[in-house]
Amino acid sequence: MMAILTNILGILVALGILVTVHEYGHFWVARRNGIRVLRFSVGFGQPLYRWYDRHGTEFVIAWIPLGGYVKMLDEREGPVDDAELDQAFTRKTPAQRIAVASAGPIANFLFAILAFALLYSIGVQGLAPWADTPPAQTPAAEAGVQRGDVIEQVDGRNVDNWTDINLALARRVGDSGTIELTVRRDGQLQELAVPISQWMARDSEPNPMASLGLYPSRPETPAMIGQVVPGGAAEAAGLQGGDRIISVNGQMIENWVDWVAIIQPNGGRPLSVVLERDQARQTLTVTPAERDVEGQSQGYIGAIAAPTPWPEEQIIVQREWPWTGIWLGLQDTAEMVGLSFAMLGKMVTGLVSVEQIGGPISMAQMAGDSVQGGAESFIRFLAFISISLGVVNLLPIPILDGGHIVMYAVEWMRGKPLSERLQVIGSQIGLMLIVGLMVLAFVNDIARL
Repeated sequence: MMAILTNILGILVALGILVTVHEYGHFWVARRNGIRVLRFSVGFGQPLYRWYDRHGTEFVIAWIPLGGYVKMLDEREGPVDDAELDQAFTRKTPAQRIAVASAGPIANFLFAILAFALLYSIGVQGLAPWADTPPAQTPAAEAGVQRGDVIEQVDGRNVDNWTDINLALARRVGDSGTIELTVRRDGQLQELAVPISQWMARDSEPNPMASLGLYPSRPETPAMIGQVVPGGAAEAAGLQGGDRIISVNGQMIENWVDWVAIIQPNGGRPLSVVLERDQARQTLTVTPAERDVEGQSQGYIGAIAAPTPWPEEQIIVQREWPWTGIWLGLQDTAEMVGLSFAMLGKMVTGLVSVEQIGGPISMAQMAGDSVQGGAESFIRFLAFISISLGVVNLLPIPILDGGHIVMYAVEWMRGKPLSERLQVIGSQIGLMLIVGLMVLAFVNDIARL
């Protein structure tokens, strides 16, 4: 229940901030172009709180926190006094209306730039791009990646940490061919080619690094129990968090990998386990439960390893002056915008499954996770969602900002607006597309659950 409340709180706070930013972009540019703004609303439906500024604009916080809007003086929505015609949105030039429509998405991108800049000023942590041994028969293993390899480039793009690697790999989702890795091994640069074919095109939740078998070089995990799953075989046997496994059936256990290697093939068989607890040794009998994994029986006990901290030399902290942070934030935002449009293009052309589209449940889960991860995690989440909001609103779909921009651009080129009938038809088509997209996203969320 606490996790659900955290998810809900996180997404409400995120939406409140980002919708306000988006609508303020429209509001600010409208005011600068002499357009009278009648209402600035965060949320829809019945107002919970309202106030007016000296220009007569009504500011509203409404009870349905799933969006917002800026209502401007507009001849299409009712008669306008002759004295106020010069303040009507419809009386402005196409260029001015394009500026107003594009201001919302631009505000979202500016917010993301500033959020990234703040993170760089505080200090962004990352892991050095040292590779671990890839699992057998994965593409990375077949390409020859070895533990200790330092990944320096992905497809010719320089990478400084595993976040950079993941973003570079994400650009190749749905592609066929090879991913080119440049690694440093024993002081020498080597080129490795990782073959891919319609890579993760049908995955609903693609994980580029795991799909290739690329993982950060992990420190050796000791055979120490971190926690036990209630009702599992470990709890039934009396294992507790903090127990260090010494031996099983007389075989010495050096690390967690040794422990798992004994548990998995011994489902249903009692094992004599010597452990150390509170500096004293005890012997317990543990009988692993059995489960089917890809048609084969596998033993498990319901125990999680104690967390092992990353070595200090593997942690990279990038801290920059604010002006450098803004430049890096601009680069990160441009990278994410480009990646978002590229993925949308692949969905339209069928290279990537539309099952990857997430909806409100996915967003709420990500918001909850980011809240629990601390301020840095939540700020990064806000930046990513702000970029997504800006990108979606720039799509050339009627009723979205991008659709309005296209319509005003056509009017600019023709010298006259599109007919009212065409505009109504476009709005109806746009509404159907948006509703269909929302239903698809919600269905995908349910399927993931």
